[in-house]
Amino acid sequence: MADERAIRLQRLQTLREQGINPYPNTVERTHTIAEVLQHFDEWQGPEGSFTLVGRIRLMREMGKIAFAHIEDGTGRIQVYFRINDIGEDAYRALKLLDIGDFIQVSGFLFLTRTGERTLHVRSYRLLSKSLRPLPEKYHGLEDKETRQRKRYLDLIANSDEVRQIFIIRSRVITAMRRYLSK
Repeated sequence: MADERAIRLQRLQTLREQGINPYPNTVERTHTIAEVLQHFDEWQGPEGSFTLVGRIRLMREMGKIAFAHIEDGTGRIQVYFRINDIGEDAYRALKLLDIGDFIQVSGFLFLTRTGERTLHVRSYRLLSKSLRPLPEKYHGLEDKETRQRKRYLDLIANSDEVRQIFIIRSRVITAMRRYLSK
C-alpha cells in the first residue's frame, strides 16, 4: 500500500514536470455516460462529438492502442485510445494514469468487434490524480467496520449495490419526513 502511494506520488511529480496540471479548475462535459448509452444507436459514428467525464476503473494497454473503462455516477463505458489519434506525447502520458484517476475524454462513439459500446478518444485531459489506490476490485470492501466508518470507500468499491441502497434509503427518509410534516 505504501509502495503504491509512492509510485502514484512519483507519477504526479512527473506529470507536473511535463507541464500537465493534475488538478485543473474547469471541466467540460457534454453528456453523462447514461445519456450516451441510452442514445448510442442513433448517435454512433465518426461525425458525432461527445465529451465525457469519469473515474478510471480499468486500464489495458496493447502496443499502440489502449482501452479503459470510465464511470461516472450514471454508468460505465469503455474508451479507446490510439496513438495516431491523440499523439505520441499524450499516449506516453497515459502510462502516468492510474485506476481511480478522473479524466475528461472527447471523441465519437463506435461499436467494437466484440459488440462493446465504446468512445473513440480524440483528446483527453486529466482532471484529478488519485494518490491512494482503490480497494481491491474482485473482493470489494468486505470489512464491515471499514464499510461503516469509510462510506466513501464503500461507495467506490461496491458501487452498484451500495448506491441503490443509498438511493432507496434516501427516498424512504424523504417520504417519512413529508408524511410527518403533514
